[in-house]
Amino acid sequence: MRLFIFCAVALLSTGALADDDYGRFPSSPLLPIAPVASYHTQSRITTGGTSLRQSVFSGPVSTFDRVSSDPCSSDPCGENTRCEPAGNAARCRCLEGYVPNDHTIKGCRPQCTSARDCPDDMTCRIQKCVRVCEKGACGLLADCVGSNHQPKCTCPHGYGGDPYTRCTREQTVVREPPVLDYNLCVPNPCGENADCEVGGRFDDERPVCSCQRGYFGDPLTYCERAECIDNNDCPLNRNCQGTKCIDPCTLGKCGDRALCEVKNHNPVCSCDRGFTGDPLIRCRPLTPDDFCRPSPCGRGAICKPGSERATCACPENYIGDPLSECRPECERDSDCDRNQACRRNRCRNPCVDSCGEGAHCEVRNHRASCSCPEFYLGDPYTRCYPECTRHEDCQSNKACIKLKCGNPCGPGICGEGADCKVENHQPICSCPKGYTGHPFERCRPFSKEDLCARDTCGHGATCTPGFDRDGNDRPVCICPEGYIGNPLFSCNKGECRSHNECQDNKSCYQYLCVNSCSVNGKPVCGENALCTVKNHSPVCSCQRGYEGDPRERCYPRSGSSHGVRARFGY
Repeated sequence: MRLFIFCAVALLSTGALADDDYGRFPSSPLLPIAPVASYHTQSRITTGGTSLRQSVFSGPVSTFDRVSSDPCSSDPCGENTRCEPAGNAARCRCLEGYVPNDHTIKGCRPQCTSARDCPDDMTCRIQKCVRVCEKGACGLLADCVGSNHQPKCTCPHGYGGDPYTRCTREQTVVREPPVLDYNLCVPNPCGENADCEVGGRFDDERPVCSCQRGYFGDPLTYCERAECIDNNDCPLNRNCQGTKCIDPCTLGKCGDRALCEVKNHNPVCSCDRGFTGDPLIRCRPLTPDDFCRPSPCGRGAICKPGSERATCACPENYIGDPLSECRPECERDSDCDRNQACRRNRCRNPCVDSCGEGAHCEVRNHRASCSCPEFYLGDPYTRCYPECTRHEDCQSNKACIKLKCGNPCGPGICGEGADCKVENHQPICSCPKGYTGHPFERCRPFSKEDLCARDTCGHGATCTPGFDRDGNDRPVCICPEGYIGNPLFSCNKGECRSHNECQDNKSCYQYLCVNSCSVNGKPVCGENALCTVKNHSPVCSCQRGYEGDPRERCYPRSGSSHGVRARFGY
């Protein structure tokens, strides 16, 4: 009988009886429960693409009819499910907002409890995974991409502004005649705290109003700001109830005389120090009789009442298990190891507090033997001290070497041909005047080639020997032809060397492709003049109805519609 139930459940769970509403969870189908009866196999049938053996049931008719008439009577489904008859089988379905927990016979669980349970572009809201890029998550005309359970807003190409409020089309440098831009959303026809967006087809555009993110209400009149949507919108000591952040401890979830503390948006109940009991029901004062009368501790142990139970401890200098017996560790030196002595009923190192400051200590037959270290002076039972322990203990032209003051400019400190002098206890190695090299290795006569031997110039720059204003030898750094930058830091390849390497509307100026109609941010043409670019060169002309020198200024004139043109070259 058990074998039949197992096989019927396993086969039907992969057939047409699975719930299509949970396609996201193919590894956890909804499992129907087969009726209980004996059977024997007759033939094979197909249901929903799955092959099943047709079974003939035998046994008392009254028993079979009673079981198969209501297969849900025995409540075969798990937690958070509902049972539906499917022929002679029981089919378990998850309640709204729940997904199978392995399979529905074991029960169903919430789709999520935190954002970590959802895909990267979704978040958990009321135990459901919802997309973070919902309407209103980003500003007007902005693009939204879900990442790390948060909406990431960016303005499209050619647009600028704050993507979390509104993106606007960027303006080009070249001034164009003003173009009337009829925007159905200007002025804003929507209510307060609502955004307007033009929607519909090109021949039927209309303004569409929607409340901003974090607001709710009628977008045509007024959108009210919600204090919170979920607990994450509130401080850690507040809980989101409806659309308000409240103190959950005010809901009275803790027992009588219990303390309530909010942790991670949830109330945590506990009994105060000196109280005991169930904090969800009632806390009462703690008395010594509750834990230490009679004492649960061992012989010679001390019983101390705690917040929830008694604490047993051995007295000072006693050892043992406080739940059974506490006893002295020793009464004489012979009770301890040879490298220890009996002090106040405990085996301790006799060197502790036996020798003087800075002295060495050795244990011999339970006794401490003190001596001063090598090069140290003094009494080992009072104080041992060296001639010096730091350079400051010596004169400024000497250093503390092996606890003695000596000359730090000894043999091998500096390189061949280098000078050594002592400053503030430290040896300073340097090459003599007119010499160069590594003072810790070797000094040699200086030559002009040494000016550029080091990486004096920046990346990409060239170095040549030269002179400064006073005629002294100095390295000179320059950027190569076609490169730009500060040669002391870095030289980078320029954009161009000739106009032909730039776009038609740009010119090559100091190895950079710049707007032909503007030099250093200033227009090359005069006031009220138009600038066009031909063959990389700016062409200035007065507008129709204007006259004058377009390189300086154009002013209105009457009777003539021909303008004056002027062309420049770099």
